[in-house]
Parts: sequence; C-alpha cells; structure tokens
Amino acid sequence: MGELYFSKVIELLNTGDSAALHGLFARLHEADIADILHELPPDKCLEAFRLLDEELASEVLPELNDDVRNNILEHIHEKRLAGILDEMDSDEATDIVSELDDERTRKVLASLDTINREDSDDIRQLLAYDEDVAGGLMQKEIISVQENMKRDEMIEYIRESHEEVENFHYIFVTDEQHKLKGILEVTKLLLAKQNKLAKDLMENDVISVPVNMDQEQVAHMFRKYDIYILPVVDENNVLLGRITVDDIIDVIDEEASEDAYKMVGLESEDRVFSKPLQSARRRTPWLIVNLFTAVFAASVVSLFEGTISRFVILAVFMPIVAGMGGNAGTQTLTVITRGIALGELTFYNTRKALFKELIVGIINGVVLGIIGCAVAYLWKGNMLIGLILGAAMVINMIIAGFFGALIPILMKTLKIDPALASGVIITTLTDVCGFASFLGLATLLL
Repeated sequence: MGELYFSKVIELLNTGDSAALHGLFARLHEADIADILHELPPDKCLEAFRLLDEELASEVLPELNDDVRNNILEHIHEKRLAGILDEMDSDEATDIVSELDDERTRKVLASLDTINREDSDDIRQLLAYDEDVAGGLMQKEIISVQENMKRDEMIEYIRESHEEVENFHYIFVTDEQHKLKGILEVTKLLLAKQNKLAKDLMENDVISVPVNMDQEQVAHMFRKYDIYILPVVDENNVLLGRITVDDIIDVIDEEASEDAYKMVGLESEDRVFSKPLQSARRRTPWLIVNLFTAVFAASVVSLFEGTISRFVILAVFMPIVAGMGGNAGTQTLTVITRGIALGELTFYNTRKALFKELIVGIINGVVLGIIGCAVAYLWKGNMLIGLILGAAMVINMIIAGFFGALIPILMKTLKIDPALASGVIITTLTDVCGFASFLGLATLLL
C-alpha cells in the first residue's frame, strides 16, 4: 500500500493536481505521510508539504526525520510556520522552534504573538529549560482544578478546556497557590456524587517530578511506577505542566540510540543518508583515537619480537586471545551500562555486580580455554602451545569480565557517560592483556 500511495503522490505532483493530492493526504495517517515525504526528492518534498493544511502539517512535521524536517524549516515562511506551531502541543512546538537559529526564532515567535500570545509565551518559557530535562519534555497544556471545586463545576470546566488538551484521563488538583495536591481520575469524577469536592475524590499520593530532573531519570520513573502521565513541579511544588508516555518513548529511543552511537565513537546526528563529508568528519576523530590505542597494543607485541621470530606459530593464535577478550569485555560492558541506565545498579549492589561478572569471566575463561587448547592441539599438534593459549584465554576473560564491569561504574562515579569511552578502553585493555599474557607465557615456557 505504501508503494501504491507513493506512486500516486509522484503522479499527482507531476501532473500538478493539487486538489487530488490534498484529498489523498487527508485520508492518510500523519506517520504514513511522513514516510512518503522521506522518499521524495527535496524539491518534491517541499512542494508536497506546502499542500498540507496547518492542522495536518502540525501532525506531520514532528514525524519527519532530522534531514527532511530541517530542509522544510529552512524554506518555510515564518508566518506559515507560526500557524503550524499554533496547532501543536507546546512541547512539540518548542522542539521545532529549538531547531531554528536565533533570528528565525524571533521572527516566528513574533508572528505567533499575533495569532495566539498564550502559545508563544508557553514556548518562550519551555525554551528556557535544557532539552534533556523534565522542563524540556513537558507540555503546558493541562487540566487542573482547585481542591474545593465541586463535581459539576469540574465537569463544566473540563467541557470548556478539553479542546486545548489531548488524551487526558486524569486531571490535576491544586490549591489556591497552584501547588499540586493530588490527581483525579476522570472516570471517578463522572461516577461521583454531585456535591463531592475535588479534595475528597483525588489521590493524595501523587507522583511528580521536579522541572530540572534529567530525562533518563524521568524515563526511569515511568518504568518503575508503570504510569503514562507525570506532573512536573517547581521547587515550591507549583504545577508547571505534564509529561506523557509518548514523550518518554521518544526519550528511550533517543537515549538508546545515543548510547549505541557513543560506544562506537559516533555522534547521534550521523544518519544513513548523511552527506559523506559530514559522516567522515564525525567519525574520523574517534578512529584517530583508536589508531593510537592500536599502536599502544602493537607496542606490547613488539616487546616479544624475539619470541615471535623463533615461534612464528604464535602469530596465528594471537588474534584469538585478543578478539575473545574484546568480545567478552563488550558483553559485560553492555550489561553494566544498561543496568546503570535503567537504575538497576546502585551504590549498594555494585560490589555484588563486580563479583558476579568476575565469576562469569572465570567460567567463560575456563570453558573457552579448554576449547582453545583442544583446537590448538588438533590444528597444530602442539600441546604446549594449546596449554599456553588456554591459559592466556582464561587470564584475558577474567580481565575482560572484571574491568568490563569496573570501567563503566568508575566513569559513572566520575560523572562521565559510561557509554562515551568505555568501549575503546576495554578493547585496548583486553588487546594489551591478551597479547601480554599469551606472548609472556610463551616466552617463559617455550
């Protein structure tokens, strides 16, 4: 179906049948429209996006990938963009505005002032927060009632306000100073007796997050308490906005991608179809770092040139020891880094985690060492080489397991992202220790 719609869009763009194309887009989901725009050439994409009315454009724009969205934002007129932002929730509108330069931001917000001053004020307030904290995630559109309001008053207020707020199953209860007091389920409100007050119906033990909480911690709150909405408060517990689960799904995707990129020395802006020079510029610095770490590992090998020249067979098995250690270290590193991200690893259970990974390293080392020893003997017919290989693998697997756990924990303690450089450190360590243990044992025993 996607291919059929794409072909139809191309046909209508080529024939200039704007009315038919507009009608086709009106029948599609915004995510499907975004998929079609991703496949169009840049000029055709701009032409198609111009045919979307402001309401539909406001739903499609957040669904677009960075490259396509930036191309549209670069060419769209400020007044048109202001009209689109007016149709968005404040958090999504703020995300869009944050991608503009200062001059365009000023012009767009000035245009939005003439359409809806309240929306532009909300965006200005949200822009003041870092994008990776609760304040940068929240939306200002909420339904809140005062604790002394009666049931019928609350229902009437909801009727008047519901068009501004999407997907509300709970309303927030505050006092006269707008301090958060509780949360009230809409279903419970509808079933309540006529004169019941909000404070009698609300849940008092409401979970909230401070406005400056890091987005990873916010995501952890959603996981821990199995909720799909969180109120955001300031230091005085004044209600500022809300974060919904769809925002957190985006955060989880973003954090997972960011960690995966960091572990291999890439920036999250590097995409499949980024320009070659941009990708090369982003990747080269980390590769240069890897080059120097490889030189360091090679320098360890050079210390045993005499042994290698006498027993050339050692060169065959060297990559096995280093490679298996690197793989084992990366496995441990991934498990520990994920545990840190999910909040599973705390100050109190760190020692237990280190001990567990040390045991895993010993078990893996013994198993793989025995297999390696057997392979070396059957392959080359030299039992001593097999024993040296097996012993070196045991040593390197233990090192990989222990330091694969220790390094991200230390980096977290030093307030450095564990995903940032742990990979290259553990790889270098296992390479160096693998070569040193294998060639060192060979020098002693051969």
